[in-house]
Amino acid sequence: QKYISNYPAKNIEEIYSSLSLERQNLTIPIIETDEDYIRRWQEVTYQGKAFTADAPEIYTAKDERVRSKSEMMIADTLNREGIPYRYEYPIIVRGLGTVYPDFHVLNVRKRKEILWEHFGMMDDPEYAEKAIKKLNTLMQDGYVLGDNLIVTFETRNNLLYQRQVIQMINRYLK
Repeated sequence: QKYISNYPAKNIEEIYSSLSLERQNLTIPIIETDEDYIRRWQEVTYQGKAFTADAPEIYTAKDERVRSKSEMMIADTLNREGIPYRYEYPIIVRGLGTVYPDFHVLNVRKRKEILWEHFGMMDDPEYAEKAIKKLNTLMQDGYVLGDNLIVTFETRNNLLYQRQVIQMINRYLK
């Protein structure tokens, strides 16, 4: 008891990061540090969906090209909040083939990958039909709203606001 009271419990990541670089190199950590996990996750290279010639040129603060101002706001907010993400990272979905979800985000605390789809033209009937079909197919393939799938919507008269994006981040990604 005396020993324990003199030496406070430390998180295993704290112990590893407090070692000198030489000792870290000689140690094989049981649990990968968050920084290493994030770095490895972000090092994955991929080819996103191509832009058409007439697509507007909208760029995030990280100089990534996105398709809409709302996607720019989501990307910039994710970046500002320190949430790792990939824009239009290709995945295979049964019934759809290769799809490019708007954002593939990482909940570091849970070590969980989550898709974030933003449907920004829900007042267009054809777009809304495709969005619903895509959502239904994603759910049939194992994606669950609020678990590994985040969805935001928008119309011309009902915009997505940054406050809503921050609420989603705080609820599902932190």
